[in-house]
Amino acid sequence: MSDRLDALLVRLDPPRWSALYVAFRVFVVAATIGMVALSYFPASLATAHRSYDLTTALDLAIPFVPWTWWIYFPHYVFGLVVTALCVRDVRLLARVVFAILLGQVASVSFYFVLPSTFPRPTSLDGADPVTAAAIRWFWGTDPANNTFPSTHVANACMAALGAWYSRQPVRWYSALVALGVFVTVHTTKQHYWIDAVAGAMLAWGMFHLALRMWPVSEQAPEPARFFDPPLTAE
Repeated sequence: MSDRLDALLVRLDPPRWSALYVAFRVFVVAATIGMVALSYFPASLATAHRSYDLTTALDLAIPFVPWTWWIYFPHYVFGLVVTALCVRDVRLLARVVFAILLGQVASVSFYFVLPSTFPRPTSLDGADPVTAAAIRWFWGTDPANNTFPSTHVANACMAALGAWYSRQPVRWYSALVALGVFVTVHTTKQHYWIDAVAGAMLAWGMFHLALRMWPVSEQAPEPARFFDPPLTAE
């Protein structure tokens, strides 16, 4: 069954770097983020009435650095898009998406068992007007609760693991994106320290679980692609 699904994925994957290829890979990222949101926001509403304080001395010591929000969120999304574009094997990309969805199921379970809310800063002093407006918009959209584990860290790390598994040059960039998200969830005061650690651990576990449940066959012949031009006799 998995081999037939892989064959269908490869067959439907557009020619690399064509406009259709770029649109398809961007759509995969957008659809994945959308599916994560479909479970995240309802869980946030359902657990809004209770919260555990996970603050540590390290959380209190880390300063609020508003400009790092651009790394935390916009560059996180951009990094997912770049990884999706540069990981050539659509079968591997499907495993990354599968791992992210498995991770979201686990995350929602944690939200109900250990709901937490991070106390966001009361002032945006030091932020330039554009950054301040962007953060206010983000805070108005993204609930402050259900921080454990950090899905931004988990998803960035799973994308990096997929890129690393592909052994393509993009793996270095994807790893830097994951590291940047891991750091900036703290400097933007979005997460507790333990949230980021749990997100990285979740990524490792879910990515390897996805490969175990849906292994990539290295020896399966590559089928003809739907978008390839037909062969002509010479």
